[in-house]
Amino acid sequence: MYFSRSVCMRRCLLPIALLLSCSAMTTVADAARRTHAPRTSQAAPPKGTGLNAATAAAAGAAAATAGAAAAGASAAVPAPTDPSTAADADLLKGLPAPWKATVLDVPLSPPAPPPTPAGKPRKPGQKAGQPTNSGANVAGSGSGPINVPATSPNRVLIPVSPRMGLAAFRSGDSFVIVVDNAEPMDTSALRGDGIFSTLTVTTLPGATLLQIKLPDTREFFLSQQAEGWVLGDKPPPGNVYGDRRVINPIVADGGILYPMRKPGRVLSIADPASGKKLFVGTSTTDDGGILSFRHGDGYDIWPTTEGVVVAATSPDVGLRATPEGALLTSAESPLPDSKVAVYANTVDLDWLGLQKLPDDQLEARLHKALLAAADSDPAQRFAARLEEARAAFGVGAFLEARGILTVALEDDPEEAVRPEVSFLLAASELLSGNMDGAFLLEGPWPDNEQRATQLWRGLYLAAKGGHEAEAAHLLARDFTRLDNYPTSVRSVLLPFAAEQIGRYGGAEDLSVLDKLPAGSAYKLATAFRDLRTSKRAQAYDAFNALSVDPDPVVAEKALEQKISLDMSDGKLTPVAAAEMFNGLMPDARLAGREATVRLLQADAYMRARKWPEALATLDMVKDTPEQVSEPVLSPMLFQTLAAVASEVVKDTDRDAILHGAAMLRAHLSALQPGTKKGEILMAYGKMLLGLGLADEAQQAFSDAVPMLDSPELKALAGQGLAESYIALKDLAGATDVLQRTDDPDLPEDMKASRRRLQARITLAKGDQTAALGLLNGDSFSDSLDMAARIHESRGEWPAAVANVRKMAEADIPPQGPLSAAQQTLALRLASDASQASDAQTLAWLAQLVGDRSMDGESGRVFRLLTQVGGPKPTASQPAAQTATPAPANP
Repeated sequence: MYFSRSVCMRRCLLPIALLLSCSAMTTVADAARRTHAPRTSQAAPPKGTGLNAATAAAAGAAAATAGAAAAGASAAVPAPTDPSTAADADLLKGLPAPWKATVLDVPLSPPAPPPTPAGKPRKPGQKAGQPTNSGANVAGSGSGPINVPATSPNRVLIPVSPRMGLAAFRSGDSFVIVVDNAEPMDTSALRGDGIFSTLTVTTLPGATLLQIKLPDTREFFLSQQAEGWVLGDKPPPGNVYGDRRVINPIVADGGILYPMRKPGRVLSIADPASGKKLFVGTSTTDDGGILSFRHGDGYDIWPTTEGVVVAATSPDVGLRATPEGALLTSAESPLPDSKVAVYANTVDLDWLGLQKLPDDQLEARLHKALLAAADSDPAQRFAARLEEARAAFGVGAFLEARGILTVALEDDPEEAVRPEVSFLLAASELLSGNMDGAFLLEGPWPDNEQRATQLWRGLYLAAKGGHEAEAAHLLARDFTRLDNYPTSVRSVLLPFAAEQIGRYGGAEDLSVLDKLPAGSAYKLATAFRDLRTSKRAQAYDAFNALSVDPDPVVAEKALEQKISLDMSDGKLTPVAAAEMFNGLMPDARLAGREATVRLLQADAYMRARKWPEALATLDMVKDTPEQVSEPVLSPMLFQTLAAVASEVVKDTDRDAILHGAAMLRAHLSALQPGTKKGEILMAYGKMLLGLGLADEAQQAFSDAVPMLDSPELKALAGQGLAESYIALKDLAGATDVLQRTDDPDLPEDMKASRRRLQARITLAKGDQTAALGLLNGDSFSDSLDMAARIHESRGEWPAAVANVRKMAEADIPPQGPLSAAQQTLALRLASDASQASDAQTLAWLAQLVGDRSMDGESGRVFRLLTQVGGPKPTASQPAAQTATPAPANP
């Protein structure tokens, strides 16, 4: 397992009883498996300084503001050229002064608008081609409710130019959208109905505010389209909204940067609910928002749907625009709380308790937490132990964190249902190499934390295997979060995530690898990215260089890839590659990758069609210490067994069939039920029938039938089962299974095959006439043989000759040596034609066989029978010499 072998765990001074707690971990994990009780999603920011302290008065303040805005809607004052210097007199008449919007900073100068065509000038914000009397409610012309008929009660279009920044957040009982008036805004397309019937538009110098009163805690969704932004109370159609981008802050020169691909301007407004000062960082593209509320020193970061909102309570705190995003600054540099300022979600900040501190300070934190837990009273014992586990996790002591939580939950098992507790336990299990305990990272988690947990779900899926592309995408989406983790945690997770993205990420995912730290592990990830972006030669050179890297894990992985590339380029045969992988095994064991190299070796054998060797190698994978997931191993095992079955079924050598059947039997129990296993069981049943083991064949076919999903496959398995019943003399069972697996839409060739089986059953019951009726018109060799035997037993020689001659025409070649079966067929036709006095057929057969030799006395008997007018065989002649057919039997 990658995590457990790639990091040297720090030893902590823990009680001996804690180190002996591993035996109880299964019980704790079982307790944590209980589904978390869903928590109510809080769309509004949590209570705290600068957010909801004035919530009780918010409704009255908002109502008063709305009334004042409506009263002043009759006059329109155009925005000044420089909004940052606008005076109070520039505000709409009757609008409260705190609603002033001030442009604080501009990241980049927006491109100049296209020139207005000659002719009648357009109104501000009027679209090209729009009539001047269109009645558009242009930003700056007033404020008030929008009462235009809606096109959808669940969505509303906000017509914002791609050059205009936007931010969206919840304030009190309202959802607020702040649009930067870098350009005039056309509000004619704003239409509200249903929940959007309360939508109001208020124009400020430099910004436009849209407000929607919220009747409940429902979530709003924003998505950007060519025409602007779409706001809805349901996720956008065809859009996986849970996979949306979010803003993950990073440490930057001068403060904390909230990265955006195309940042907008930064505005200063008053909170519509509380009147407090807000800094609003807007974005011109869909970069997402901040997931969780965080209370900082002198400021609060609000959760947002888009952009960044900072409620400053200190005059030293500010927010300014940069080309990379919105930068949170303070007179004190760095920020006093920078150790937690880089975490913008509850999972990192609270559940894992991460702090971005130097290693010595993290060790001191752990020591302090250890002493506090030892001195805690029973009422505070679990909280103290939980903090100790978080501190241990932060220094990379994952096994110790797991042990601390285990002991704590033994004493307080009811705490296991808390999501923050079970998440920390699952993360510790993952990084300790215990995938069985890490399964809790799959969730479920509270709705408002689902997005924040996706990074760790990606880590779990990557370690588990079988969902490589999905895991890579989840890791790429929040890759920058890992860079904020403490050094001991980051050094484990960042190289692992980078390699996963390099191996399996999509085109957009790979872009996150453009800026990686120095080090061979990151060069390896870059080489995988180059290999998947058509830079094969560059990637090969990197793998070749890294194959002798001092890091044994990196060197082993690079050599794996070099061997694979040489095999695919034809520089190595698959068998030679398999031998090289086998020689790599000692290094693979040291790197904890024996299972991976065994899989590569099995793949090489499969390419060489060495199925027994491939199967033996896959068996060795199960004996390695690493955990290999079923989604990785099962497809290879199925493919190998299917190939064994396909080749052995065609074999006529009894020893080969016996060996193939034994290989299948040894692995059937390891296969998951399904169509593929059903097909392998069918082949296994045919082998058993060929070996004369009808009882075992019946069981194999019976197991296969319910696993097969298509009518054709069910019919094939039914035929095999019917043949096993016939071999066991259970004719009623054979008839029943044919009826139960029949389908009117089966292909004609399958219908004919089933008729032949039914004819065998009917013939075995003694009804030759009915059997001939079922075989009538069937030119298949088995049908002709069966019909001929019936005619021969009844002395109907002309009819027998007609059937056997068709067989001879199909099976006896015009030249070349004759096999034993072909010689027997020629003797049979000669005997039947002699009995029927069919001189024409005898002459045709004599010419077909010509002077080709036959074994033993067969040649002499054949020439005697084919002499036109020669003596007919008599009952006194030996059967072997006359080749008289035996009576018809099933």
